[in-house]
Amino acid sequence: MSDFYLSRQQVRELDRRAAEEYGVPGIVLMENAGRGCAELLMRLNPTQQLTAILCGPGNNGGDGFVIARHLDYHGWSVTLFVAEGYLPADAETNFEIVTKMGLPLQSISEWQPHGGWIVDALFGTGLSRGLGKPFDQIVNAIASSGQPVLAIDIPSGLDCDTGEPLGPTVKAAHTATFVAAKLGFRNPSSREWTGEVHVIGIGAPKKLVDGYRS
Repeated sequence: MSDFYLSRQQVRELDRRAAEEYGVPGIVLMENAGRGCAELLMRLNPTQQLTAILCGPGNNGGDGFVIARHLDYHGWSVTLFVAEGYLPADAETNFEIVTKMGLPLQSISEWQPHGGWIVDALFGTGLSRGLGKPFDQIVNAIASSGQPVLAIDIPSGLDCDTGEPLGPTVKAAHTATFVAAKLGFRNPSSREWTGEVHVIGIGAPKKLVDGYRS
């Protein structure tokens, strides 16, 4: 998996320090994260697949927009299902890009099982409470769909630090997690939710990352 783990607080701190100490903008990290996830999905499925990308209201959703752009470039059929509400600046920029590209966009509440892959870009490591409506209902629908799921950074609904569900939680076949495995992944029961974990580099400086290995 990885040789060290990051807590929720360390994830936030690493992103902040990458920008403040090294001048690496958050949007660069988001681009690298999304591209890495798209490349992983294409390795898992050499044949182009119908893919639904479920994007939440934070930076996890922003990763989903980047994933969609890269999959579309490689000929995949992608539909974005987007949560309403405020988007952080980097996520908003990537939302504007996929909008200008004319990629199919629908409200998250319109998602229904359709076959093919589901990309869970709803909520990331910052989640610390159970999912409310409509996300709890969507997660339950994902579970009953039988479709394979790639979770982005962490399955939505799973606590980053404990590896325990906070309520309804996505069960992923694969999880693409950034920089390092998350602290909660040390909990053996987390595997039920994460599936196989793949660590994706996002371009954070090595010196910075190495400081978290102890």
